[in-house]
Amino acid sequence: MSNVVFILLVILFFSILLTFVVKQSSKEYILEEQAAKKIALAIDAAKPGTQIFLNLANVLEKNVRDEPITIQGNIVYVKLTEKTGYGYSFFNNVNVEVVKQGNGKIMDENGGVLFRVR
Repeated sequence: MSNVVFILLVILFFSILLTFVVKQSSKEYILEEQAAKKIALAIDAAKPGTQIFLNLANVLEKNVRDEPITIQGNIVYVKLTEKTGYGYSFFNNVNVEVVKQGNGKIMDENGGVLFRVR
């Protein structure tokens, strides 16, 4: 009886481990993490009144959402699909706005995204 319980626990452990590894190694997750950290580091270095223009074409080409980048408080959220998402905080005490372009999207035709720091 104790061997059966042990085998079930081992199977459960390895299935959870495999799920974690698959999620962490997905391309979308890596792109979300890189983009969130890049944006947060740029915001940390910015002063109020600064406009930050980042080329995120390689990240946002995988996007299936209307608003893949959101900033709530001091956390940058990048969510390219419905299943994944990554948040990274910045330390600068500023308000940041993701500026929508003329086409109604956050990314312009060259893959650039504009952030306004206030």
